Amino acid sequence: MNVKDLAKLYDRLTPRERLPLIMAAVERGDPAEADRLARAAPRIHVSLPDHHGLSEGLAFLTLCHVIEQLDFAVLFWQAQALAADWEAYPAGARDKAAADRMWDVGRLAGYLLCIESEAWKRLHAELHIGPESLLRYLRGHDAVKRTEKSARALAWTPEEAAAYLRRLRSGDAKLRTVEEAVRGMWDIINQRIELWG
Repeated sequence: MNVKDLAKLYDRLTPRERLPLIMAAVERGDPAEADRLARAAPRIHVSLPDHHGLSEGLAFLTLCHVIEQLDFAVLFWQAQALAADWEAYPAGARDKAAADRMWDVGRLAGYLLCIESEAWKRLHAELHIGPESLLRYLRGHDAVKRTEKSARALAWTPEEAAAYLRRLRSGDAKLRTVEEAVRGMWDIINQRIELWG
């Protein structure tokens, strides 16, 4: 059986057969085949409430937010641990400099974690939804909350963080602000609203 004959059977695939084939086509860099498989699928018709796009966008954003916050939390704790180890067991002057750099990385990760947390609160204030309502049941959120408490005690101010970035790079360093983070969150939500609109 050749490929064209096989493609004639694509409409008979079950969802569990179709999706792995689509993913395999994408993996091997064959978007045309992935598209043929997707277009051959029988269609289902659904009716959704007008708030579905917003709801789905907010759910997607919630997962993205927790993943990003966990990433900052891991970086925060890794940097703290490495800095403490290099200070406690120095093998030379280079370890002292490395420890100082790790303390800086930890403080920057804490700053970014706190910025995103504030943006999350502002977004939810705009939506008139409690900021914990979507987070409280997600795994990892408690770890992020505990990390945020420690990070707030050590995190840089925006001015200190910008000065640190300027030391790392020449020129003007620009850090993400709470306002920019809120706009980015709205962008994600609005993309989902448009998708379902």
